[in-house]
Amino acid sequence: MASSGSRPFAQGKDRRTDARACRLAIAIAGALCDVEIEDIAAPNRSSAHVCEARHIAMYLAHVVFQVSLIRSGAAFGRDRTSVSHAVRRIEDGRDDPRFDARIERLETLARSVGHALAVDETGEGRARS
Repeated sequence: MASSGSRPFAQGKDRRTDARACRLAIAIAGALCDVEIEDIAAPNRSSAHVCEARHIAMYLAHVVFQVSLIRSGAAFGRDRTSVSHAVRRIEDGRDDPRFDARIERLETLARSVGHALAVDETGEGRARS
């Protein structure tokens, strides 16, 4: 359920890395929930379906990619308290085994993609000629 403790992106905690992590979380949540990225990132209120996708994206950004509430809020065009609310909603929803399994799969996917991107950025793991 919780993060493994390692940050899947590059070691630094700069704003660009956090912004990339949030964009990745939005893309993953959008694909799972069949919601357009633009709808998740929209600054206005949305339908319940879009709102759930946004909450999942915020949860992944904060829990898996370890982006702070403040930086997550900035990336999503929301306040840090909105991100905190989204994370709590997803955590509360995990009492349902089916929802929990869905979020667990997303966390695994997000970690794998995040690690692959971090390795690609550093050049580690590439075949040498």
